[in-house]
Amino acid sequence: MYFFKSYPNLTVIIACLFWGTYWIPLRYIDNNNNASVWPLFLSFLLLALILIKPLIKSIIDIYINKNYFFLISCFFAALGISLYSESLLRGEIAKVVVLFYLCPIWATIFARFILNQPFTLKRIFSILLGIIGLEIIVGFEKGIIFPSTTVEWIALLAGLMWAMSMTLFNLANSTSGVEKTSLTAFLVSLIFLLLCLIPGGRNLVVSNNLLIIHPIYIWILLFAFIWLLPSILLTYFSVEILDPGRINILLAFEVAVGFISAALFTNEIIGVKEYLGALFVISACFVDVIKFKKGNIYTE
Repeated sequence: MYFFKSYPNLTVIIACLFWGTYWIPLRYIDNNNNASVWPLFLSFLLLALILIKPLIKSIIDIYINKNYFFLISCFFAALGISLYSESLLRGEIAKVVVLFYLCPIWATIFARFILNQPFTLKRIFSILLGIIGLEIIVGFEKGIIFPSTTVEWIALLAGLMWAMSMTLFNLANSTSGVEKTSLTAFLVSLIFLLLCLIPGGRNLVVSNNLLIIHPIYIWILLFAFIWLLPSILLTYFSVEILDPGRINILLAFEVAVGFISAALFTNEIIGVKEYLGALFVISACFVDVIKFKKGNIYTE
């Protein structure tokens, strides 16, 4: 725990290794259960139940200490994760992750107007690189400058919600990463059910695999503890240390992990355009966190 909190930049990057391969168990569970929502619902709920003690503590804190920003922040985080999960199930990995990582732009804007944090030249430059990467992916050479499909808009909205959550956590009373994770996981399970209302998504039919002893339960456990727990918890360790813009820009490293894993384990065609767009997004990450040396002093 101390190591992760002492090196928040590295902690976020480690979290990206889990976020970037998050789609693998997500899609496996969905594809092997006829797109039933219940196995994925159980994965999120299982994580919340294992963390039931901090979950109860979080609920009590909200009620007694009126820590409403904490509740709202976890809600937006849960909504972002739910929408991101849905977009990964519907669309191409490469396009989804890049659209989601517009979140550094939203986070920087939110931080400016909600937290009164100033824009810096480095932050503005990183945003410009991110926008260039986005436009390359969307297809600006064809005259397309905005997302044009349902899945693209879902991914875009997911990034917006995630950025808002990272911003509002700065206004909430201090809580532990475990408490944030427990409440977020519980809310994700509920929100993910509601996403069944979006046409073309998961269905409410109970999979036959859930009614017998089946390997799907192993995947549910793996998804909950090998992917969900470290990806959410490690990210939250850095929330109260790093500002919203930096967290989201560091998380853009997930683009690289997502691209590599998609190239290795899917039949999706990832061409020069996709790799070039990803390169700009990843560059935005490093521009923001690098320090320049002036004499014997390092500056941001």
